[in-house]
Amino acid sequence: MRPPAAEVEPMQLASRFGEGQRRAASLGRPVLVSVAWPLRTPPDPLAFFAAAKRYGVRSFWARPDDGFRMVGSGAAAIVQGSGECSIETVRQSLASLLDGAIIEGVGRRGTGPVFTGGARFDPLAERRPLWSGFPDAGLVLPRLLLTISNGEAWLTANLLVSPETDPRQETDRTTTMVDALTSAGFQAEPQPRTLLDSADGYSGWKEWLEQALRLIEGGELSKVVLARRRTLLGDGDFSPLAALDRLVDSYPQCTVFAVDNGASTFLGATPEELARLHKGALSLSCLAGTAPRGDTPEEDERLGRELLASGKERREHQAVVTMLAGALGNSCSELYWNREPDIARLRNVQHLRTSFNGRLGSDRGILDVVRLLHPTPALGGTPTGAALELIRRLEGDRGWYAAPLGWLDHEGDGEFSVAIRSALLQGDQATLFAGSGIVEGSDVQREFEETELKFQPLLRALGEG
Repeated sequence: MRPPAAEVEPMQLASRFGEGQRRAASLGRPVLVSVAWPLRTPPDPLAFFAAAKRYGVRSFWARPDDGFRMVGSGAAAIVQGSGECSIETVRQSLASLLDGAIIEGVGRRGTGPVFTGGARFDPLAERRPLWSGFPDAGLVLPRLLLTISNGEAWLTANLLVSPETDPRQETDRTTTMVDALTSAGFQAEPQPRTLLDSADGYSGWKEWLEQALRLIEGGELSKVVLARRRTLLGDGDFSPLAALDRLVDSYPQCTVFAVDNGASTFLGATPEELARLHKGALSLSCLAGTAPRGDTPEEDERLGRELLASGKERREHQAVVTMLAGALGNSCSELYWNREPDIARLRNVQHLRTSFNGRLGSDRGILDVVRLLHPTPALGGTPTGAALELIRRLEGDRGWYAAPLGWLDHEGDGEFSVAIRSALLQGDQATLFAGSGIVEGSDVQREFEETELKFQPLLRALGEG
């Protein structure tokens, strides 16, 4: 790979696209060309995301506390899979797409041919119209990708070049797209006034939990995570841009994400990291067990101590730790985790947290980890089959809520989180999701109140709460 230039020149793009066209003609099939270069002045990532709307598909990924942003615009390629093996199908399709690729200028994590997307929580659930446009598993290679890390900005242009591609024409299109996206300024957008706020009620929730607790008492389940929905209707379209702006500002310790397919936007600020992989180093943390934040530092500390001492919350947390340790133990040459959980404090709730670090085998990538871990007991339950069956029967299709969502590069490294604290925006309608883990000793009223707390981040981002 060639070292990156200070700025990409049209001649450089035309040369690489021309090289791809010749290789495609020789191989008799399309060839991926990916060129990355640094920018002297980092564009505003939210302005970039807003301007990307004109190109249909777009994505947003931010870890504010780490100074990391990644924004995708358009689609150079889309890979999808269906059914129980959907993630494996996507993995194989990526390998084919990257075969023979021309990759230039990759100099930072998150640059080059980076694929963004996710998967359904349960591919066996009967699909709801609400989630049309979100496949069982799907990744998008952005036509143009902005990456910002520790104040440095990079752009990556991706193009699937065929034998018939005109390199000069595609160069002109790419530079026009770069100019449009990097010159855009950020303009705040208001959220509409909410006309209707409808949520799954307490009586239905009580019935669900009584069923779950009977199964737990009978030994068929140890834990299940059940989720409520809440629907807002606005007097205008809800703004993904305004929601992301507020989430980045209010939840800098979370991963703020958005996947926009042109008709719907799925977004949120999740504290639940599924896994990160970088050059064989694997890291992840599990959050299970929840308490509210206190109004004073003293009350906050007391609630944290009570969370650590709660037998019910510790049982819920330990179910996740045991599953992760067992699942990763056979795939990692080294694996470490803290034997006692600590407290992760977010703006409106606090959780029990256990962090894992390990070394993954050289023949495995982040998608292998995703397949191995999803669904974790933190969002599904144990035993997995019985928990999924109950969720399927009571909730139906969760879509991409509580499912893996993230990005990976051409070397198989990347980051995936669990898409919670989230909402699906479709014009003037927003559907919010919030879940709670049910184990022996769970109290119906307390679990209901926990879901109300978990609705708050997205309610505030959408102008409510």
